[in-house]
Amino acid sequence: MTVVCVLLHAGCAYGSPAAILADTTSDNPSGKALWVETPEATLPPAGVPANFNRHLGRHPQPPSGVHLPAPKDHPVVVEEEGHADFTHQDNGPKKGTIRSAVAPGYQYTAPTLQGVVSALDPNKQSPLNTNQALAFSSTASPYKPNAKLIDMSAIRAPLPTNKWWQNLIIEQGVDPIHPYPYVVKCLANASTVGFPKFQATATAMTSNMVSDWQIGDSTGALTQRLVTAYDALGVQVVWSGSNSNSNTKMAARFYKGLPFITYEMTSIAPVLSTIHAILKVEQLALTVNSYGAYSGANATKLASEIADHPSLTQVTLNDGSQWLLVTKPMIQWKQTGNSQLAPEAGSAPFTGILQMAHLGDNPSSNINVLQAYVGTYPTEGSVTYAKIANKQGTGRSADIVYFYKTNTDGGGDTSTVYSPNSVPTSMQLLTFVLPHHVDLLPSSSILSPGLSGYRSAKGPLTAVAGNIITYSQPLDGTQSFEGQHTMSASDKASIQKQLLIDVATNTNVTAPDPYFFGKGIAKIARLYQIAQEVGDSVSASTLKDKLMGYMKPWLMTFTNSDPLVYDTVWGGVVSTAGLADPSADFGQGRYNDHHFHYGYHLYAGAVLAKYDINAFAPLREPLSQLLRDYANPSYADSQFPFMRHFDPYDGHSWAAGLFTFADGRNQESTGEAINAYYSAYLYALALGLQETADFYEIVLNMEATSGRRYWHPTLAQAKAQYIAPFTHNAVGILWASKADFATFFGANPEYIYGIQMIPFTPATRLLLAADWVKEAWCPDGSSCAGGMKPAAESAGSNGWAQFLYTALSVVDRTTALANVAKCTPDDGNTLTNALHWIATSGQQPVG
Repeated sequence: MTVVCVLLHAGCAYGSPAAILADTTSDNPSGKALWVETPEATLPPAGVPANFNRHLGRHPQPPSGVHLPAPKDHPVVVEEEGHADFTHQDNGPKKGTIRSAVAPGYQYTAPTLQGVVSALDPNKQSPLNTNQALAFSSTASPYKPNAKLIDMSAIRAPLPTNKWWQNLIIEQGVDPIHPYPYVVKCLANASTVGFPKFQATATAMTSNMVSDWQIGDSTGALTQRLVTAYDALGVQVVWSGSNSNSNTKMAARFYKGLPFITYEMTSIAPVLSTIHAILKVEQLALTVNSYGAYSGANATKLASEIADHPSLTQVTLNDGSQWLLVTKPMIQWKQTGNSQLAPEAGSAPFTGILQMAHLGDNPSSNINVLQAYVGTYPTEGSVTYAKIANKQGTGRSADIVYFYKTNTDGGGDTSTVYSPNSVPTSMQLLTFVLPHHVDLLPSSSILSPGLSGYRSAKGPLTAVAGNIITYSQPLDGTQSFEGQHTMSASDKASIQKQLLIDVATNTNVTAPDPYFFGKGIAKIARLYQIAQEVGDSVSASTLKDKLMGYMKPWLMTFTNSDPLVYDTVWGGVVSTAGLADPSADFGQGRYNDHHFHYGYHLYAGAVLAKYDINAFAPLREPLSQLLRDYANPSYADSQFPFMRHFDPYDGHSWAAGLFTFADGRNQESTGEAINAYYSAYLYALALGLQETADFYEIVLNMEATSGRRYWHPTLAQAKAQYIAPFTHNAVGILWASKADFATFFGANPEYIYGIQMIPFTPATRLLLAADWVKEAWCPDGSSCAGGMKPAAESAGSNGWAQFLYTALSVVDRTTALANVAKCTPDDGNTLTNALHWIATSGQQPVG
């Protein structure tokens, strides 16, 4: 057994959940230290802080997910030679690249075509960027981008730090990425593709990460690979030879939710190898015409279709799986040995496309659907966040539009939208959507007959057709600085009395790091907000002075012990300690959890700006730069990447930063992610930036929708999207390829539920649906094993118990009030805030 000291932190993305806990600080939920006793764990990826527990609550990650050497500083080397399609982007995105999420022309053509107007134009400078000098001193991170992995001439800075495909450009770039429903590795000389199989215990749902196929060149001509471009939804990888005169190249654009993995090949001698034995290779006859209907009556027409149609090969492996291989022009695949496929001997080098698709759990049915859509793949993806509107039947909402350029529209005719029944299926794009998309899409969007047997860690994948996907994101219209309800007179009196106590005894902030300091000033800002609401001007004045006093050395004079600095290498604001030591400040210097950390700072700034804009004035520029660090709404910003953490396809943020994990990105604290975008929304409102506020409100509600669906599922949802016996009302950590009923700092149920709620603000109500709270409190009505009720009782009187009882007020005000006052608050909370939340967001008193 190994004993590890772990810091208690809401959203740390290092290591993995603990299995057995000996809590030495049960009376101090923020007490910063838990002694965790765990079985011996595998070594962590390079750069992961050694003081974090690494037991995964699952089988050890495969060796490919473990880096033993210490992290290296990779010198930045600009490659002079590149792919023929590379476009230098010193002056911004150019035609022919897929870096920009809304490529040139999209904002003018696609939204107009669809009658969609963006909430804001991401290609213009944000009003948050006032073109002033950086408020923070500049320095260079010692952790450099690996120029062997990125075409620095094609992708302009600032580089992304938290993309779902981040593993491709950090460390040695060999850890997998997870373009649902597949797992992919991009090696220097080949690509691998696997179809994960999911399994579960009561504490974790995991997937095996077997590479079923390796795709490469039989002559060994491919020797290097580079990430050459990316956009809002995907990434492009190009393999080439070390000889700059070689024409041998292979390229792939990886997007989540594609049934086919597609490789574009130039002068390749393709070879497909599998870890399984190949049982059968069958060249298929063309059975559908270009409209997806069975054909054969018109021999002349069918012959023409065959000449222009990709060739199809069905392969059966000894693990029971079946795969569809698609090539255009045709390749006659021949089996060599037990586990390899290659063209016939003597074939000329291949130039064309190769597509691969697993045939799911019903190959005979799925293949009939898949072959109607072969040959089409996306070349670029964009996301439009439409203007907020009041719609009949759905209320206040905003359309979210995914738009894909495809190879069948000439690589980017933005006036063309291919939707079902408008063009042949062979020109339509076949994609998958996640459960939360299905909840919001019209039923007519779902493909029927569809595809079965495809899933991600978030649940089954559902097929849709067409290169545009539009769903309506509902918006909760009650989000503001105040809660949902007006306080009763008796509640107001109780809050006023407790406020005086907390102002006198619970407003000291001594934490030296950005996270706990942020929690401290946000706690004071909440009291400041509440003082304004209850009309206590004296307390409000005292709290404002305290807030300014604490924020000044951090954001005005920069004289705190761990000052924030601007990193010129990756383009972001990081702590000095975090920059020097990747294990310091929860990986802050490697861009882990910035949205969790800085969301607290922004909340404090938003409240200050609302009530005293003059006092706020000297803080505006540094706070705006912190906001641009984690939620920059502009691609035109040369100092910070666009929306560092947010993933529009999954509808939520990713943490983990510049640390590599075989399970992909992860997020633990949905509550702090909600707080990040709620604070951004309030900040924009306080500054009168309505379009920016609208954009953040949309992102906030997207984060909340995914948070409810995947971290706070009802039992019915959990049973549908996860795998028994992993069927809980809460998920502690959700990864790209697994889910844990645990946290990074312990497996106690109160941690798992509580971390998905904090901090308690009016926005927390977005996560706490009454039906969910009622079910989660006591899910089986008797023993309530695994529910919030025994979790709160086990926590006793600490801050975690206070969080759970505060949440209970949504359905049981009486029990909540009887218990919150007995608890010692977390270091980011006060009893005043708990009482205020119950009064303004919980169940309303009768009478």
